Amino acid sequence: MKHKIRVALAGIGNCSSSLIQGVKYYNAAHAGNRGINYPVIGGYAVQDIDFVAAFDIDRRKVGRDLSEAIFAEPNNVRKIAEPHKSGVKVEMSQPLDGISPVAGDKIQLSDSKPVETASILKSSQADLLVNLVPTGASRASEMYAQAAWQAGCGFINATPAMVASKPNWQARYKKKGLPLAGDDVMDQIGSTILHKNLLSMLNERGMHLDETYQLDIGGGTESQIALDKKRYEIKRSIKTAAVAATIPYQFPIVAGSSDFVDFMENRRTSYFWIRGEYFAGTEFTIDLRLSLEDGPACAGALVDVIRMTKVAYERKSPDLLPSICAYGFNAPSKKVAVDALRKDIESLASPRMRNRSGDNSTKRKN
Repeated sequence: MKHKIRVALAGIGNCSSSLIQGVKYYNAAHAGNRGINYPVIGGYAVQDIDFVAAFDIDRRKVGRDLSEAIFAEPNNVRKIAEPHKSGVKVEMSQPLDGISPVAGDKIQLSDSKPVETASILKSSQADLLVNLVPTGASRASEMYAQAAWQAGCGFINATPAMVASKPNWQARYKKKGLPLAGDDVMDQIGSTILHKNLLSMLNERGMHLDETYQLDIGGGTESQIALDKKRYEIKRSIKTAAVAATIPYQFPIVAGSSDFVDFMENRRTSYFWIRGEYFAGTEFTIDLRLSLEDGPACAGALVDVIRMTKVAYERKSPDLLPSICAYGFNAPSKKVAVDALRKDIESLASPRMRNRSGDNSTKRKN
């Protein structure tokens, strides 16, 4: 049997739903590879991702088969596939950060007893735990990082909580030889990646940038949670820093969510405005609007990051992790030059043997 990448998910929201549905979608013979940046990474196709464990706190998801839980409220992502029953039950996690009062009407706390996360990860033989808890759930993110470390599996932090960028977590994972990637996943297509690349292009073409903003309006739970001022500031600071890092000088930048519109459901609209100068001090302005669905945009990035992280681990190449983080996240711990980043990502995507023995399995480090 072909080896799979065994993935555990923390937080069964719209992104998890799109990720699971997407893997099922690309399993279909008619699907092809349209919409995938790297059809194969180190010998792994998207179809080689297998979901083996799941955690949440909402009573409408806890205790249900993962294939059913991804469609439970408050999830509202568009259905793109119908996964078969997985046999994976969504387990109750520790609600360490509580529920934001802003989103209290969307999340219904389960009264089930929380499980020992590390034990579930060990018994499921998960290779990687992907953290997709809501913005602001910093204590939960740290708990999942601890559980993954204890269980001997890698950790991918897709949330804005600062985990993978912290030296203490890096040192702990490095000591065990486990992969750690994050923080805050950068969507395959989204406001941050578009804003960064647009500003970079203008800078490379000799423009001087004076002011810019990026404002997002959406209908998903993440957009609603952004109304919580404390949690909003976490996300806004990361997005602003990610955009600012593309330009070698300082100028006024605002980037982040601005409002929640319930009937937009999983859709998001982003507005961009840029003012600057070009030849002979001539002023220009740019007004743009981007509309998309949040879940698939997140999943499109994660299918690459999951496979890259697994390949880096199998090849015993922890030096490639900074490039994976720079490729897939808004807040990587280290800036990587464009040429070096491209070279590292292409090396990960090459169809090299997974290990010298030809055995596709990996040893678990505890």
